[in-house]
Amino acid sequence: MEKNLIKEIAYQLGADVCGIADIQRFQNAPEGFHPTDILSNAKSVIVFGKQFPKGTFLAKSNAPYTMVRNQLIQQIDHLSLLLSSRIEEDGFLSVPIPSSEPYEYWDDQRRHGRGIISLKHSAKLAGLGSIGKNTLLINSKFGNRLWLGGVITNVELESDPVTEELCPPNCQICIDSCPQTALDEITINQKKCREICFTSTEGGGWLIACNLCRTQCPLAE
Repeated sequence: MEKNLIKEIAYQLGADVCGIADIQRFQNAPEGFHPTDILSNAKSVIVFGKQFPKGTFLAKSNAPYTMVRNQLIQQIDHLSLLLSSRIEEDGFLSVPIPSSEPYEYWDDQRRHGRGIISLKHSAKLAGLGSIGKNTLLINSKFGNRLWLGGVITNVELESDPVTEELCPPNCQICIDSCPQTALDEITINQKKCREICFTSTEGGGWLIACNLCRTQCPLAE
């Protein structure tokens, strides 16, 4: 199965971006979170994303952002499943990567969760962008407005070129904007972030209450 065909299928299924990283690029992955820890004969990781509409970040209410985020999770996970099924039609193996919860790894003391592999770091290795000080992927076209998904497969595919660093070196806007001081330029303190990032409403349901690290970034546009 060829790289260009896989990308074409991903775009036909609704992806706005798609990149590929071969297994050699994951040599620095943490123990337990390497693609071969999920699929023992993994050869490649395919990463894709769909964008948040720009207006979502400018809205005075976080209700649209919350709705779009929830819809993107469903759409990306569905895309992952369809792409995996299409790859297996050609006789290969593939594993769709959940784009959000459930967390199989959870540190209750730190309120820290991890996906089965890091989609942000996989996206960086697949040439889709670089990781900013807000710990979000920054893409040259869509900024930090991408929700990511991926597929691990035993199809041997050529990697895409890695992207140069896109986060401005002297910019501190996301760090200064965080009301919880949860960012340190390298990672995010999930425990601090989770204390205020979600809220429930009296009318029922829940909202994302804080997304300033994403929306205040100059590269959100």
